[in-house]
Amino acid sequence: MANEINGFGPRNLGPNGSVDSSRGRTEAKGESQRASGSATNGIKEDDAVTLSSGASQLQEMGRAMAESAPFDQAKVDRIKDLISQGEYQIDSSRVAEKLRQFETL
Repeated sequence: MANEINGFGPRNLGPNGSVDSSRGRTEAKGESQRASGSATNGIKEDDAVTLSSGASQLQEMGRAMAESAPFDQAKVDRIKDLISQGEYQIDSSRVAEKLRQFETL
């Protein structure tokens, strides 16, 4: 839509993909009205969107993430209990190794 607001949407490109500057603002405005669904001279254009397979996968992953919990509540509760009992052990070498791996990404 932003392209049509500026008057240089896909419909304003010439046969070789260059901008057709011979078209006036009123003509571009008329196209914008037709694209939004208004009938002009009996012609009605329908817009369609097709997602690539990668975009479809991202959309599905987003849905799955929105439906799942952002963290493992049972694990958080277990660690809280260990901390409150003074039994939570921190393996500093493991923490250091994970930090090193993260930094080399």
